[in-house]
Amino acid sequence: MSGSAVAMPMGRVLALPRWLLPAAAAAALLVAALAAAHALKPQLNQPLQALRVDGTLTHLQPQQIAAAAAIEPGARLFDVDIGAVRSRVEALPWVAHARVTRLWPARLAIRVWERKPAALWGEHALVDEEGVAFTPPPRDVPQGLPKLDGPAGREAVVVRDYQQLAAALAGTPYTPNGLRLDARGSWTMTTTSGIELRLGEDDPRDRSAAILGVVGHSLADKLDQVAYIDLRYRNGFAVGWVSRDDCQRQSVPANARPGMAGPGCQKKAEVSPGTAATTAECLDGHSSTANARPRLAGGAGVEPGKAGQGCTKQAEASPGAATTNPPNAAVPQLAAGIKAVEDRKP
Repeated sequence: MSGSAVAMPMGRVLALPRWLLPAAAAAALLVAALAAAHALKPQLNQPLQALRVDGTLTHLQPQQIAAAAAIEPGARLFDVDIGAVRSRVEALPWVAHARVTRLWPARLAIRVWERKPAALWGEHALVDEEGVAFTPPPRDVPQGLPKLDGPAGREAVVVRDYQQLAAALAGTPYTPNGLRLDARGSWTMTTTSGIELRLGEDDPRDRSAAILGVVGHSLADKLDQVAYIDLRYRNGFAVGWVSRDDCQRQSVPANARPGMAGPGCQKKAEVSPGTAATTAECLDGHSSTANARPRLAGGAGVEPGKAGQGCTKQAEASPGAATTNPPNAAVPQLAAGIKAVEDRKP
């Protein structure tokens, strides 16, 4: 049996499919560009000569941003860690966002977006329009901001609810300048005239209708005598009156806003309900008896008042003859309330 040999062509090169040719050409160009860039890097990577700061700056100076960037002297353009520079700049209290870019041949640009303060937050901080709390130096805290407060992580909710309440109540005697959410979930609003409104655990924005409606109508001619309004009742509200003696001793400033009480009267708005006289009024136009109780923080039950004349008579009583109404106790009888208030007079 004889063998046979097959002749193979010599020097033949395998051809790439036509559809691969553009990709191969692009890859070759990329390799060549990278090789050229590596060879030219010492010439392209120049020492930084300038730092440019962009953005609308109200509370910051360009020098503060440059100092926070902390770029070492002699640093080269492509050796700077722009992510680390951005993090250091964004650590400034007034900086909301920052962007860092390289500008060939030898410059770095930092663009800054400042925070826009919406309100004071707690004792020493501010909160911006995005609901982020931050703490600038005390000398940089603006004056005239509303005062908000609440548990950590609830800043955005408090800012949102305050802004919507402010829009709903703007131009009224109940224009707010403060809102607080306590640890139990109960809301308290203060007005520009120093009146405290205790709103309870429900959505505070839902209270604006009652404030503008029955509360506003019932107290229209008595606002300078009101220390607080308790809206934690199911079908009514209670009013804490300021001390007449304090109001007589403290005159209202000549430039006071409508409805503003004097300094002694405003101080009463900060005390607990048991230290000021209160009176009850009904939200639905019906009277309730004196044993109606407010909704308490923590989800305590509420006993609706029975139909009767208790609310109407108490609402018509003079401020000095109102009942005392701690939120965790039944409303006492009128005579007992008068005696309790008189006992507290100095």
